[in-house]
Amino acid sequence: MNFVCELSFPLATTRHAEIVYNTVRIDKEPKKTVQRVETVEKNVLNVRFEAEEVKFLRVAVESYIEKINLILRTIQRFDPKP
Repeated sequence: MNFVCELSFPLATTRHAEIVYNTVRIDKEPKKTVQRVETVEKNVLNVRFEAEEVKFLRVAVESYIEKINLILRTIQRFDPKP
């Protein structure tokens, strides 16, 4: 049985969504036990995680959200105008 988590991150602009997408997509999951697929639709970043064990899913999602938080703080600092 696979566990799935789907998240959507609406961002201020399409440009910001593309910045976040291009930053996180290069970091693949360290364990092959988790699969991650990201897409961008206008200003929304969508991500889907799938794992065989819920603990791997939880760790992957928490790590991903931390990365998104750091990227958004960086955008806010260096590109404050949407």
